[in-house]
Amino acid sequence: MGNFLGRVSARLLSLMELGFYHYGRIIAKVPAFFIILCLVVTGLCSLGLTKFKEETNPFKLWTPEGSEFLQSQEWQQTNFPSDVRFNMGIYEADNVLNKSVIMEMLRVHQVVVNTTTANATWPSLCARIPAIRFAFIGRKKRETMKRQPRQAGSSIDGQLDWSKLLPREDYCQFLNSLEEVCMENSLLEVFDYDEEYITSLTQEEILQQVNEVENSAVTGLPLNVSQFLADIKRDNAGKIIGASAATHTWFTRINKLDNNNDDFMDDAGTGTRVDVTTFQWEQKMIQNLLNDTERPPDVQFYLMAASSFGTVSGDSIRGDVQYLTLGFGVVFVYVVVMLGRCNAVESRPLLSLLGLSCVGLAIVLSYGLCSAFGVLYGPVNSILPFLLLGLGIDDMFVIMEAWRGLKTSEQHLELSERVGLTLGRAGVAITVTSLTDFLAFAVGSTTTLPALRSFCLYCAVGVASVYFFQATFFVAWLSIDQRRIEDSRHSVLWCWKISGWTPNTCSQQDLCYSFFSQIYARVLLLPPVRVIVLVVTALLFGVSVWGMTGLRQEFDPVWFLPQDSYLFRYFEKQREYYPSSGEKGLVYLGNVSLVEELPRLQRLTKDLSAIEDVAEVENWADAFTSYWGDEYDPDQFSDQLSRFLFSTVGAKYRSRNFRFSSELNCTDPAPPVTASSVEFQYHVMESSQEEVNAMEDVRGAVGAINFSGESLVWSRAYGSWETNKVIEEELWRNLGVALAVVAAATLVLLASVSAAAMVVACVLLTLIDVAALMAWWDLTIDTVSCIDLVLAVGLCVDYAAHVAHTFLTHTGSRSERAAATVSTIGPPVLSGGFSTFLAFVFLAGSTSHVFTSFFKIFFGVSLYGLYHGLVFLPVLLSLIGPDSHATTLSQPPPHKSHTNTKNNDKLNNNENNNSTHPTQQKTAMMTNESGSNGVERGQAVMNKEDEAVFTLSQEQEQEHGLGYERDNPALPNTPDDGRF
Repeated sequence: MGNFLGRVSARLLSLMELGFYHYGRIIAKVPAFFIILCLVVTGLCSLGLTKFKEETNPFKLWTPEGSEFLQSQEWQQTNFPSDVRFNMGIYEADNVLNKSVIMEMLRVHQVVVNTTTANATWPSLCARIPAIRFAFIGRKKRETMKRQPRQAGSSIDGQLDWSKLLPREDYCQFLNSLEEVCMENSLLEVFDYDEEYITSLTQEEILQQVNEVENSAVTGLPLNVSQFLADIKRDNAGKIIGASAATHTWFTRINKLDNNNDDFMDDAGTGTRVDVTTFQWEQKMIQNLLNDTERPPDVQFYLMAASSFGTVSGDSIRGDVQYLTLGFGVVFVYVVVMLGRCNAVESRPLLSLLGLSCVGLAIVLSYGLCSAFGVLYGPVNSILPFLLLGLGIDDMFVIMEAWRGLKTSEQHLELSERVGLTLGRAGVAITVTSLTDFLAFAVGSTTTLPALRSFCLYCAVGVASVYFFQATFFVAWLSIDQRRIEDSRHSVLWCWKISGWTPNTCSQQDLCYSFFSQIYARVLLLPPVRVIVLVVTALLFGVSVWGMTGLRQEFDPVWFLPQDSYLFRYFEKQREYYPSSGEKGLVYLGNVSLVEELPRLQRLTKDLSAIEDVAEVENWADAFTSYWGDEYDPDQFSDQLSRFLFSTVGAKYRSRNFRFSSELNCTDPAPPVTASSVEFQYHVMESSQEEVNAMEDVRGAVGAINFSGESLVWSRAYGSWETNKVIEEELWRNLGVALAVVAAATLVLLASVSAAAMVVACVLLTLIDVAALMAWWDLTIDTVSCIDLVLAVGLCVDYAAHVAHTFLTHTGSRSERAAATVSTIGPPVLSGGFSTFLAFVFLAGSTSHVFTSFFKIFFGVSLYGLYHGLVFLPVLLSLIGPDSHATTLSQPPPHKSHTNTKNNDKLNNNENNNSTHPTQQKTAMMTNESGSNGVERGQAVMNKEDEAVFTLSQEQEQEHGLGYERDNPALPNTPDDGRF
């Protein structure tokens, strides 16, 4: 098995090296062509941005495709659309019943009433309801209102039903004469929104009104004051004397006439469509209400408009682009320090900037290409620039480390040959790392969650783009920049040639490699230290397994709001003061004969009420049968339904629970019912699993009744509950497949079953530790963490894979090979993890759930990934590591061995210093891994000669499946540097 893997791996990598070698030579000869080519490709792909569209509808982002909720949502919007929108506020004070707070409520009411835009006012947009009390008995005189409390007592307020007492014609005429008022529910209904009247009241009179009123002074309908209040305080007699919070609701109505024209838009917050006029008025109302210059300091006001969720969640993530700017700036400084050396010529600031510009090109290409193919852009995709920034830096450092790792003899070659050798070695490295990341994203794109699939597709294209641009655009500029160095030109002012320049001694030192080779490698492999490492790793594993038990599955769209936003604060107060109000749902019926299904509708109430998690069922059928009693006549069902829906008892069901084939009139029988609904409400549940079970119980109960037509269950909360239902399954499936794919790729590239198993073990240990960190950091299994963990598979495998492969390229005892591995691969692996962390570090200051989750998880990935890659794995390899692969280093192509005499001295001084540059993140990772550079440095660490080469007999080469390149006519001049 090992010989077969070795032969397959060697053949594959040899062909890849040869291809990259020739590709690098061509780039170095005509760099301008490839630079222009990259810019043209990016420009063409950017045309796809004309189709770019950001999706903010939560149902289209987070709900699994094909779910029952989406089918119900589509049916509802087609057959039972709602035209009423809710705008809600919460007042908070020591006592919201104090007169000063009541006056603030009135001021807020007036702000809404006076809100206007160019095309709308509150009276033109508000949903309306008949004011029965005022029309029938007349409005009390203000003087009377000031002298006595407003109480129930009218004979129509609950005692008598005038729809039965009056002749039908008279009653309908009476209804048509009613004044319609704007729907606005608040404590101010007790006082008729009358400023003069409220001003005249004392505190005692206010409390008296609150305790004695039974009907709204605005509509005449029954009024329960306690429904507005929270944290109610009562005296010994049970009278309300105070409350800490009160609600206020304004109802607007969508203009259906605009439904099919260009003045209609999708409202991401509600997942419905709204006319632009209403939406703009709501935005103006939000602006006015959030202006607190006139608000008393002892009163807090929290707001949620119908359009708030979509606008706030979108603005929050777009607003965090500042962190990308900060991250780019810090990373730029880091790259400048690590790519070049601290002198006037060998510093590479412009090359660093051009290398980072590859990330920008990749972002444009990814966004443009995905937009052209109609891939939606969701809020999570805003992380992509940070991710590509981290990956792009790694690839850049890999290439530069391969450049610095050229042997002394290779430094004398022409520039095109040196670039070819560099890319031949680094190309395999960046291919391996990019391939694992690409595969992880490709696996993630098979999910049923649209937001996750979109992110993975954008990232897969982005990773491939960064890979292409770093191997092409950056290499082209590297060849140009190297010509500048060899001509002794200034690192910033390229036109300035510095005569007689020589590098200073300080700039040639490499402290990081000295630390790893002279201190860290020796200390780590001491027997007591190895025991400590194994014990610490075992303890960390045990603690993390225990910590994982606290990791819960939960998804809440509210998390996507910034914690400092007005909307997030509203939801906090809503959950603090009104926790007992569970989620509401609806049972929809379509194409059903209601007269035939009436017994089943009554059974529905009983079956739903029997479900433990259902708190309340409000069924029009129960009210209908109670209204008619023994007078019910199935043959007169349509006529009786019409009279019921215009009665005092049934009026509330008319627009809420019925849709008719034509307009419903008071004097005529009801037209055919196209759709109807029954309302229910859940108890508040503690866990997502309870919610999923409750959802399935209701669906099962409705399905068991077997209605003759269409029957379905809908609740707005089902959108997130459906996500909770599948997210854990999606996570384990994606992680499992990603691990399997990465393990297979690692096995082929390492050509060692035991080494691949150790790498996969390190990845699993890292994931377990990260999962525990998530639980301790109060993160849950949701769509964002699912994305992060799948991505973590591709990232944390890099740390361990590079170490394992470098170990396989060295010879000697296990301890000697482990020491050489740590010495050579340690600095670039450390730099790779640190650069990834740098790309995300500023996200710690974000208030976005997406960004903070990424920071927390990738902090864990960097921390634990580096620990298992640079601490645990070397110790494990020193104890039970696999045998070494046979390694042979060949000389560079013989027909290219002439020297560039003009620059020999400079090359020897500047680029062939024995102390390698401290950072270049992953190349030893792969140039080491890839052969000559790694083995050469390993030997230097073991105090061998700089040009020392490990050679094996032909029999040894054949035993390990290597050495075939010598006899392969296709590779006569391929630099055989012993990779794999």
